[in-house]
Amino acid sequence: MATRTNQWFSGRAILAHVALLIWFPGCLVACWWQATRAMSGNWLSWLYATEWPALAVFGVAVWWGLLHDDPDSVGTRAVRRWQEEERRSHPAPERRAVQVDDPELAAYNRYLASLAASGRRKSWRSP
Repeated sequence: MATRTNQWFSGRAILAHVALLIWFPGCLVACWWQATRAMSGNWLSWLYATEWPALAVFGVAVWWGLLHDDPDSVGTRAVRRWQEEERRSHPAPERRAVQVDDPELAAYNRYLASLAASGRRKSWRSP
């Protein structure tokens, strides 16, 4: 029962409740406004009068989803957890030093190593 209470009264849930309390009546007011415009002869307002209730229902669906989604199973937390599990189940192979026979390639690799050791941020503006 404690998790159910936390689900409805956490900071994220309170924010979702407030958003719904603004969104749903706002959509209904917009529907009423468009319906009165439609009844006075504006034919395009009939489309909007049916669109606003659909948006109100969509807001309720989003609110319900925010309350019942587990933050650890969606988004970046889930991706991070999946990557950690992948690393544990498939360890990276050992890296071996590669012998370079090309002196130009060896010089370029030394240059790259000196850039990495300098600690400067990469910038496309300065060479």
